[in-house]
Amino acid sequence: MNRSRRIAGTAVLGLFCVAAAWAVWQWRESVAFFETASLLGRFPVEDATVARIDFALLRGLGFLAESKVPLEPEYREFLDGTGFNYRKDLDLLVASVSASGTFFIAKGRFDWDKLQSYAVRHGGSCFEHLCRAQGSRPERKISFLQLRRDAIALAVSSDDLAATRLSQSGPRVTASVPEGPAWLSLPGTWLRQGGVVPPGLKLSLSGLVNADRLVVRVLSAGGSGMQVQLDATCRNDQDASVLASQLRVAASSLASSDEELAKTLATGKFESSGVTVKGLWPLGPDVIQKLTAGI
Repeated sequence: MNRSRRIAGTAVLGLFCVAAAWAVWQWRESVAFFETASLLGRFPVEDATVARIDFALLRGLGFLAESKVPLEPEYREFLDGTGFNYRKDLDLLVASVSASGTFFIAKGRFDWDKLQSYAVRHGGSCFEHLCRAQGSRPERKISFLQLRRDAIALAVSSDDLAATRLSQSGPRVTASVPEGPAWLSLPGTWLRQGGVVPPGLKLSLSGLVNADRLVVRVLSAGGSGMQVQLDATCRNDQDASVLASQLRVAASSLASSDEELAKTLATGKFESSGVTVKGLWPLGPDVIQKLTAGI
């Protein structure tokens, strides 16, 4: 009897170890898959505007509470049709905007049957894990693909199979990746395009066109709000000094505005060091709530 018990105990212990090893392996695979440098390697290799938002972290800090402002009808229709609500179901979003189109990889909780049914009801088609639909304009073709049970690839492009480009991992991005719960990286080529800088600020922010890259990121977040930092890399020290001065003047000109966003931008502090310009803005919880109302 004692020998039988020992054998049974050993078997149970062995099964427990196997299960634990499997769980650890699955966890490590998930961490590796969603590592930012790895995800960015899936996007088209082009000069792109790139963004990353850690929704799970921001939600845990209380920044994604339900909005009291009525939702836009189209978004409400999407919520009702798919059951997906980014405030509750989205954990991570990495996006890339380039000449090839707009690409997203998202981690979260998805009802794949509802998503496919929604696409078909709106004139699209699905085959296995890939769905395609026509966007608002002929050149805007939407496609989405299930990468894992908790990951979706989505693309808006002239190619209705564009989402499949994100199904294969590419070489890891070796360039420095910004840190923080949310960030946006803009290439200088995008800044030099017409219509990017608002007409009213075009003259006062003309120094932006000399920046090689612009990075906006959330430095810290908590119950008292967020701190948002701007990092602009310029071609030389003189361009950086000029841009910092222009940003100070632009912020000062916005101080008397009645618009919430303009008043927030007016609180920015700017300085240059070498070829880099840094700006810093504090965002209180009330400001964040107003800026995200209705979405």
